[in-house]
Amino acid sequence: MPLLEVCLVDDSPLTAYLGAILRKPEAIVWLRTSQQKTMVSRIESALSGKINATYESREIQPEIEDFVEQCRQVIKDYPEHEIVLNTGGGDPLYVLLAAEVFKQADKEVNFIDTNHSRLVNVRSGEKKSFQLNLTVNEYSALQGIEIESGTRYDPEIGKRSGLSYFIGNNVDDVIPFIDKIRQEWNDMGDNKQDIQWKMNAQHRFVVTYEAAGDKMRFRFGNPERQKTMEIVGSGADYLFNGGWLRELVFLRVHRSQYDDVRLDVRLNRNSIPEGMRAESMIDIAMMKGCHFYIFQCFSYPITRESFIELSAVQNTIKLLNAKGFVFLAHHPYRGFLERASDSGIGVIYGKRIANFSI
Repeated sequence: MPLLEVCLVDDSPLTAYLGAILRKPEAIVWLRTSQQKTMVSRIESALSGKINATYESREIQPEIEDFVEQCRQVIKDYPEHEIVLNTGGGDPLYVLLAAEVFKQADKEVNFIDTNHSRLVNVRSGEKKSFQLNLTVNEYSALQGIEIESGTRYDPEIGKRSGLSYFIGNNVDDVIPFIDKIRQEWNDMGDNKQDIQWKMNAQHRFVVTYEAAGDKMRFRFGNPERQKTMEIVGSGADYLFNGGWLRELVFLRVHRSQYDDVRLDVRLNRNSIPEGMRAESMIDIAMMKGCHFYIFQCFSYPITRESFIELSAVQNTIKLLNAKGFVFLAHHPYRGFLERASDSGIGVIYGKRIANFSI
């Protein structure tokens, strides 16, 4: 007997997508609002090539009595199918009403627990864990946002990991040093000259720049166990423009083979709703389990512009139904922390960066 899945759609398309992927029904009936019609089309596009199903889309009747009858009618319209109701999404009231109708008709009722990556049979209580293999690009497409570019992994990040962790573990000493020599670097203008800087602290940090080969060499560590690293061509971006911070955060979150993590993600501005001031350049995006994360790095001291960028990051998080964190090289003002907290964004700074996990 072919399987029909009846799916209540909400403003996050992931549960509807998951219901289809996990059960692979031969037919799907979407119960949706008029505003969710476009979203249903995106879900069907995402399912193309992954399941072989027919689709029917029915607009939810707003009155309770009409909606209950609508659910009964779906069951009547598919007498030759085994039927399962996916209650992972939708308005809570309609979810309860639909669940009761389908249970009374002796039909299976499922709930997708995205927090624990498991499929729950509401009637029997049976739970089945699942592993979602959805890429950052695929998730964004479900949300209607196109990703133009993003780096999965660069071996150079691994080579520089010792230096990145050194800066993160000694951030209180190193950041004031970087701020000081950044100004000297900028003061040289376009005609950079050979130069060497030395940090006076418990741990040694020496930066040497050779203009001829555009090479920046680093010597770092305690006096007994010093390490060296050379970066050609991009040393200034790494040291002065926050490359070390982005790479350190990338290393901290890129820890499981099942996660999809992208660095330097660029969103297609044309796919962002008109009038929305969202951040189109995401430092790091990650799909972990059923959750999408955005990690944004602030390597410069907090200024008025930082609050503007925080607002843009908040809009991007909302746009992608994501969880968000900002990482700060400098200690933030109380006002910044409060603004981030009000926006539901986590703030990580100081030595917590090098120990961050999720």
